[in-house]
Amino acid sequence: MRNGLPAAFLFSLLLISACAVKLDGLPGDPAQLKAEPRLFCPGDPITVSWDARNMPRDESHCSVFGDAYSTAPSCATASECPSDGRCVDGYCCPSDFPPGVAQVCPNHDGCYPPFAITVTADTLTLSPPVNGENEALADSRTVTPEASTRFTATLITDGETYDMSVATEMLQLSPPSTRDFDFPFVCNGATPGWQSIDLDREYGWRERRYASDSVQVITATNTSGHAIQLRTSDPAVGPITLGAGESTDAFNGRPRGEWFASLSPTDPAFGLTPRCDATHISDPWPDLQVSVRLECTEPESD
Repeated sequence: MRNGLPAAFLFSLLLISACAVKLDGLPGDPAQLKAEPRLFCPGDPITVSWDARNMPRDESHCSVFGDAYSTAPSCATASECPSDGRCVDGYCCPSDFPPGVAQVCPNHDGCYPPFAITVTADTLTLSPPVNGENEALADSRTVTPEASTRFTATLITDGETYDMSVATEMLQLSPPSTRDFDFPFVCNGATPGWQSIDLDREYGWRERRYASDSVQVITATNTSGHAIQLRTSDPAVGPITLGAGESTDAFNGRPRGEWFASLSPTDPAFGLTPRCDATHISDPWPDLQVSVRLECTEPESD
């Protein structure tokens, strides 16, 4: 972020009538905060990133470039633009961006609003700090936390304050940790089945790496109370049939991708066929669960 009077003036405008809104990780949110991997071991790096490119553009915002850009002027050549401008993808764009303005040219939707974003962590200090950043719409920092860490971001724009947070968890070298993967019974229209788990995706749509390379599955145990078939998106593994309480090392390695569980045809509950309709589910199959043991690989010595 470059310092200057225009940036300070724009930031003061952002503070007027600001009220807090907590973002819920929806695709339409004006900004996103991400920290990955979600699970890590001592010494592993974490990358925290922000992306405010979903803020709504508008022609009224183009005035931050100067009076000549009070609208988003279209162009075919640079000669049609203000003297300090150039023609980029059919729209006039300043050759030098004023301090405190997003470094993005206008387009058919107009310009981004003035904004300021701050990112902090509860166990460490980002370097360089992200404090009132008002030029980089999207960027990142890489850190090496010494403990589980929550990252928090605040975006101020158009009289609104948006709060975001995301947590990462550090596993210990020993003893192994456990995570329960739940596969609830669902009806997909008239078809009964179980909801899968995509470890490297959150909110059902956004990619976020689940685990660092140091985090390893050492065993997966069927804790459903029923015989199941378990597989992942790795075509080289599975499906594996597991009786109630039975374990397998077939899925050892870094936990990743999509996991699928289904009732084994050998289980007595499979003989009862659910009926799915628009308002009622009759004779549902049981929800399924797998408990996965995770450990950190020993760091390599120098």
